[in-house]
Amino acid sequence: MFHVRSSRLRRVLKGVRRRLAAPVYFGRCLAAVPPGAVVLFPLRSTVLGCGIAGIVAFKGPPASPALPIPRLAACSERLKSNGLDACRARGGSLSETYLGGEECIAETGRIAREFRRPDAFGRLYADPALQAQLEQLARGLAECQAAEAGRFDELVGRLGVAEADTVARRIEQLKDAAWCLRTEVLGNIHRVSELAGAAGGSTAAVLVFRSINSVLNSIDRMEVRGRDSAGISLLFMLRAGDYEQFNAALNREGLQADFVRRLERQPLLNRSVAVHRHGSDVAVAFTYKVAVEIGSLGDNIRFLRKEIAGDPVLHTIVAFPCEFHTVNAHTRWASVGAITQANCHPVDNRVAEGSAGANGIIHACLNGDIDNFQELKAAFEQRGARIHPDITTDTKIIPLQIELYLQQGCDVAEAFRRAVGDFKGSHAIAMHTSLAPGKLFLAQRGSGQAIFVGVAPDHYMATSEVYGFIEETSAYIRLDGESVVDGPSGKTQGQVVVLDQMSPGGLQGISAWRYDGTPVVLGERDLRRTELTSRDIDRQHYPHYFLKEVSESPASVEKTLQNRWKIADSDPTLLVTALDESAVPARVNRALADGSVRRVFFIGQGTAGVAALACSHILQHYLNSPAIQIQALKASEFSGFSMSGEVETGAMADALVVAISQSGTTTDTNRAVDMARARGARTLAIVNRRDSDITFKVDGVIYTSSGRDIEMSVASTKAFYAQITAGALLGLHIARLKGRRTAEFVSEEIRRLLELPAHMRRVLGLSERLEASARRLAVTKTYWAVVGSGPNKASADEIRIKLSELCYKTISSDFVEDKKHIDLSSEPLIVVCAAGTRPSVIGDIVKDTAIFKAHKATPVVICDEGETRFAPYAADIFHVPVVAEHLAPVLNTLAGHLWGYYAALSIHEGSQFLFGLHADLQHAVTDADRRGVDLFELVLETGFREKIADLYAEFRERRRDGRFPVTVGYDASSDLTLLLKYLAGRLPAADFVLDFGPQGTADKMIAVLLERLGEAIGFLARPVDAIKHQAKTVTVGTSRISEAPEGILFAALAAEHFSTANLIPANVAVLKNLQAVLREVQGSVLYRIAGLNALGEPDEATTIEILSKRGGTRHLPSRVESDPALKGTKRIIVRDGNVYIGKGRKDDRSILVIPLMSAAPGQPNRTEHLLLLHIAFSDTVPLNAKVRALGGKHEHIKNIVQENSVPWSDDLLERIAVDELFGRSAEKVAEFIMAGLKNGGRVGAS
Repeated sequence: MFHVRSSRLRRVLKGVRRRLAAPVYFGRCLAAVPPGAVVLFPLRSTVLGCGIAGIVAFKGPPASPALPIPRLAACSERLKSNGLDACRARGGSLSETYLGGEECIAETGRIAREFRRPDAFGRLYADPALQAQLEQLARGLAECQAAEAGRFDELVGRLGVAEADTVARRIEQLKDAAWCLRTEVLGNIHRVSELAGAAGGSTAAVLVFRSINSVLNSIDRMEVRGRDSAGISLLFMLRAGDYEQFNAALNREGLQADFVRRLERQPLLNRSVAVHRHGSDVAVAFTYKVAVEIGSLGDNIRFLRKEIAGDPVLHTIVAFPCEFHTVNAHTRWASVGAITQANCHPVDNRVAEGSAGANGIIHACLNGDIDNFQELKAAFEQRGARIHPDITTDTKIIPLQIELYLQQGCDVAEAFRRAVGDFKGSHAIAMHTSLAPGKLFLAQRGSGQAIFVGVAPDHYMATSEVYGFIEETSAYIRLDGESVVDGPSGKTQGQVVVLDQMSPGGLQGISAWRYDGTPVVLGERDLRRTELTSRDIDRQHYPHYFLKEVSESPASVEKTLQNRWKIADSDPTLLVTALDESAVPARVNRALADGSVRRVFFIGQGTAGVAALACSHILQHYLNSPAIQIQALKASEFSGFSMSGEVETGAMADALVVAISQSGTTTDTNRAVDMARARGARTLAIVNRRDSDITFKVDGVIYTSSGRDIEMSVASTKAFYAQITAGALLGLHIARLKGRRTAEFVSEEIRRLLELPAHMRRVLGLSERLEASARRLAVTKTYWAVVGSGPNKASADEIRIKLSELCYKTISSDFVEDKKHIDLSSEPLIVVCAAGTRPSVIGDIVKDTAIFKAHKATPVVICDEGETRFAPYAADIFHVPVVAEHLAPVLNTLAGHLWGYYAALSIHEGSQFLFGLHADLQHAVTDADRRGVDLFELVLETGFREKIADLYAEFRERRRDGRFPVTVGYDASSDLTLLLKYLAGRLPAADFVLDFGPQGTADKMIAVLLERLGEAIGFLARPVDAIKHQAKTVTVGTSRISEAPEGILFAALAAEHFSTANLIPANVAVLKNLQAVLREVQGSVLYRIAGLNALGEPDEATTIEILSKRGGTRHLPSRVESDPALKGTKRIIVRDGNVYIGKGRKDDRSILVIPLMSAAPGQPNRTEHLLLLHIAFSDTVPLNAKVRALGGKHEHIKNIVQENSVPWSDDLLERIAVDELFGRSAEKVAEFIMAGLKNGGRVGAS
C-alpha cells in the first residue's frame, strides 16, 4: 500500500507590492515560513504543485475559513423533517421529498466528505469544540438513519418497487454520511492524535501523521490478504540547513546516539534509519517492520502504530519543513524467504558491506514473485557484491536491479522500467527513492496481482485492492499489466506508472508506460468509480471477518428480501413476489409462461455452485412438474459437458440459465453464460456486486443483499444464504407464472422466507455450544466427513467447503446412506445434516448415525428442535428451529459454518502454543548471545534445561489430555517429544544422530528443534480470513545459530580433521572454558579405539593404537606402542566420555585427553578416538576464568575445604599454581589449600 498526498496551490497575488519588505523564500514549504512571508516556487509536504516557473505565493496571516458545520446542521434538520411518516402524511412523490430530496441527501454526503480534506481535517484537529459539534451532528444523523431504517422495514410491503428502492438507497446514503463523520473523520482524528502525540502541534506535522494514518488504515484492511509481516517506509526530503537544525535538536534532546545507532543497523529492520545527501537536500527514511506468523488481524498494524507513536526521532523531524514526503507500506504472506524482519517489505538497495543511503535510498515492496530471482541474484553477486545472509526474499533484487541501471547512466524512471522488465512472473511493485523525491513508482505485470491508484482531489493512494483506498476517494484507475499489446518491437505486457507530487494532480499528474517504454495516455475512460465505502469492509469489533460475515447473514437475507415482495392489491392478507423488469425481463417471463422454456440450469462455481444445487431443489419443490427439467451444475461442467449443438443451431433456445456468483467476475461462470447465450438460451444472474462483469452478459439480474455486501474473508458465507433466498424468490415467481402454485401457497412461502432471518439468529445463539463442541472434538480427529440427504446434500457440500478452507483438511461430502457403504475404518468425525428432513427419511438417518457410532466414528448432528432419537449415538447434537425441508439447508449450513470457524480456532491454538515454545527458545538463544554464552554452554545451564523440561511437561500434558491437534501428525509430535527430551538432557546426545541424522551437538539440536517447530506451526496455523495457499513457501524465522567455537583446542581438533560434531555438548563447553587458562598446545597424540562392544562400551577385547604424533610428543615413547590393550586412565575416559586434564604419570607433563565420538550415522555414542594434548598454562589467569574452567571441580574443592571448617572464598584458588590447580585431583588441591593456610603461603608452584 502506498500513498502520495497533494493539494491545490494557493495563488495569493493580492497585496504583493505592499509585502515586498517581508522575508522572501525560494522553494520552501508554506507551513514552514512565518506569516507575511513571500514564497517563490512554493512547496508543500506531499503537495501537487503546478510546477510552472514564475508562480508567486506567500503565506498571509493564518486563515480560518468556516468549516461547513452550519451547512451540515441545515441539511440535518431538513433530513429529520422529511422522514418516511412525514412524507407519506403530506402525500406526493417520495422520490421528490423523502429525506429532503435527492439533492439534500447528496449534499449531506458531500459535506461529510469535505471534512476528510487536509485543510478541513487540520482545522478540526486543532479545535476540540468543533469536534464536539461535529460529533453531535453525526450522532443525530445516525439516530435518524436508524429510525428511518426501522420504519422502512415495517412499511416496505406497502411501498411501490420504485419508491422502496428510493427509500432504501437514501437510507444507505444517510448511513454512509454518518459513518464518514464518526469513523473516517472523528475516528481518524483520534488515531492521528495517538500517532502524533506532542508532535501534533503544527498543521504540517498533523498532515504528515494524517498521511501515515491513512496508509496504516489501508494495510490494516488489506491484512486479510496476508498478515505474517508488515512494514512501512517514511521518506522525508529536507533542505540541508533544516537537516542540520534537526541534528541539533537531536543533540539537545539526547537522541543523537539512538539516531546514529539506527543508521548503522544492517539489514533494514524495524526502526532502521537511512540518510542520503542529494544535492543541497538531505533525505531521511524511517522504516518500521513486524514479522510474526502467528497472531490476529490487526496485531501487526497496532504494533506499527505503537512504534511510530513512540519514536522520538520521527517526532523530532516532523517539526521541520520537509519539501517532499512519501509513504510506502506492505502487508503479506511470505512466498519466498523466511518470515523475518529482514525479509519483511519494504527492502532497500543496501548490500552486506554497504552503509545506509550511500548510493541513495531505494525502498521497494512486492506482491507476487520474481521467478528468476536466483538467476538475477547470481549475476549480481558475480559483480562482486553480496546480499546480507539474513535476507532471503526475492524482493531484495528489485532495488538492486534498479541501482544497476542507475549506475549505467539511466534516470530513475528509466532504471525502474528496465529493472521491472527483467523480472519474470506475475508481480506488482511499488518503489520510492531519495533520488526522485516526491514520486512513487508502480509496476504491474500478469494476471495474479493488481495495483489500483485512488485519485483524490488532493492526493493519490495506490493500493492492491479497491478497499485499500475507499476511505480516501471513490475515483481510481487500475494498472493494466495483464493485457498483451503490440509494441514497436513486438508484443509487450506490463505497465509502469509514476505518481508525482509536483504535478497538477488528477489523471494529468499520472505518467504511464508499457514495459517496453511505449507511453500510455490516460483518459476519462480510464477513471472509474466505486460505490463501496470503508463502512462496507470494516471489521468492526469482530476478531475475524469470517465471524462478522456469518453474524451478518440474517441481515443479508433480509436485504435480499427487501422490496422483492409486496402486499397484494386485490387482497391485503396475501403477499406476492415483486421481481421487476430488471430482474426478470418480459421476454423471459413470456418464455416461462408459454412453455418455451423446458429446461432450467442453475450454475456456479465453489460455494455459488452449491447454492445453485439448493436453488434447484427449491424450484423442483415449487414446480413439482416433470414438464420442466431442472438441473444444477458447476459452471465448468455445464460449459464442458452439457452444452450441446453448434452456436448457430440455437440448441439451447428452450433453456433458462441462472448463473450464481458473489463477485460477478468468476471466469468459468461468465464463460458458461456467454456460451449459453450464443446458443439461444435465456439467462439470468443472481449476483451481489452491482455492475460487475456478469451483469452485462445476462438478460436480467437479481441482486442479493444491497449490492454492497462485500465479503472480505476468503471463505464466503453470507452470500450463500442470500443466493438461496434470491433463488427461492425466483422459484416462486416462476411457479406463479406457470400456474403451478396458488396465490395462497406463494404468500405462505414468502412469510416463511421472511421468518428465516429470525430462525438464523437463533442458530447464531448456539455459538457457545458450537464452540465447545468444536474445541473438544476438532483437535482429536484426523479424518472428517459431512453427510446430508435430499436438499441437505447441499448443506453437506457447503460445510465441507468451509471446513476445508478454514481447517486445511481434505474432507468428504456424502449422502447419509452412502457413508455406511464407504470405509469407516478411519473412525472419522462425521457432521450429519439432518434438520428439516421429512419424517419418512429421518428414522433411517438415525439408524445410519447408530451405524457410524458402532464403527467408532464421532457423529455431530444438526437436527430439528424436539428430535431426540439421535441422543444415544451423537457426540453432540445441535437443535435448530423447524423449517420446511427445502429451506433447511440455510440453518444446517449456518450451524456447520460456525462449528467450522471454532474448529479452525481450536487447531490454530496448537500453533500458538508451539509458537510460544519457539519464541521461548529463540529468546533463550538471543539472550545467551547477548550474555556472551554460546549454544554449547547454554544447553548445559540449569535454567535452560529446567525451562526445556517445563515446556516438555506442558507439551506432554497437552497431548495426553487431547488438547494438541492430531492434525500435526504422529511423526511431528514424536519428533518434538524427542527433541525436547534431548535438549532437557534426558536422552544421550550421542543418540541424536540415530533419530535425526546430524550429530547431537548443541547447535544442531537447537536448529533441528526450531526447524521442526516452524514446520508444525505452519501446518497448524489457521488464518481463518485468508488462505495460505496464496503463499508458496512459509517458514518461521530464527536468529542465526552461533558459529562454531574457535580457539587453540578446537584448532587442534581441526588439525586432526575433527570438529564439535565429534564432541558431546558438555565437552564442548569444557574445552571452551579451558582455553581461557591455556597458553599453547605443545604436542598431540591421536589414538584409535577398536573392539568396543555392541553398546559402545570397552571390554577385555578393546584395543588402542597410535595413529599420529605431532609437535613435542613426536619422539616421546608410549606404553601403547608395546601394549595395545585399553587400560587405566584411557579406559575410564572411553567408558565415561568425559574430558580429562591432569599430569603425565612418568614425566609430570600437563596433559588434556579429549574423547571423540563417531560421526558415522550407524555408530553413535561410541568413543572411537582419543586426542591427547600436551598443554602449557598461561602465567596469569583471571580468577573468574579459573572458576569457569574448573567447572564441577570447583564445587568439589569448595566442599572439601568447608568440611574442614574453613570459610570458603574463591580467592583461595589463587594460592595454587595454575598447572597444579588443573592437573591435580580435587582432593589434592584441597590439601594444598589447607597446607597453604597453615604455612601462610602459596603452594604447588609450577
